[in-house]
Amino acid sequence: FRKHIRDHRVFIAGSGLGHDSFELAKYNKKVIGIDLHKHLVLISKQRAKKENVKNVKFRQGDFTKLDYLNKYFDSVVLNMGTIENFEDKGKVIKELLRVSRVVYLDFYLPGLKVLKKRKKMYEEEGWRNVRIVGERIVSDDGLDSVSISKKELAKIIHSIGASVQYHKFCEFATMAEIR
Repeated sequence: FRKHIRDHRVFIAGSGLGHDSFELAKYNKKVIGIDLHKHLVLISKQRAKKENVKNVKFRQGDFTKLDYLNKYFDSVVLNMGTIENFEDKGKVIKELLRVSRVVYLDFYLPGLKVLKKRKKMYEEEGWRNVRIVGERIVSDDGLDSVSISKKELAKIIHSIGASVQYHKFCEFATMAEIR
């Protein structure tokens, strides 16, 4: 993120526990994190208050239906695995591109080895009862994350007339820079 997102107004769709939000707040003007799960938003808000991080805000709700999509951001981050929760992925990406010049979509690569590494990561982060169910990672905290292949994502991005560049995110994830 540091290489690509600096001094921006950042919208994070699917902010979860706020890990990316707090990291991005260190070197960006303003960060808005949105998540469906109220308890995750409350945890993030408490952390922001405790750590006195003033340039990050969290809000509970469906980011596709909130008034934030009437504003403009320099960058949008669609968080780990969030894209797979939508039936019309192209529509979601296109809408996010409407409010930003670039969308950074970090996604998990498919495979059991990756699923096991992700499960371990979520357990270390404190998610409750993290488990692998088919091709998904789920938890009692509301986590529901599915892998997507580069090929499938490229097809979606091409279908909306956007371009993509890939960057290694970590050992089991890739970041797509979509314009």
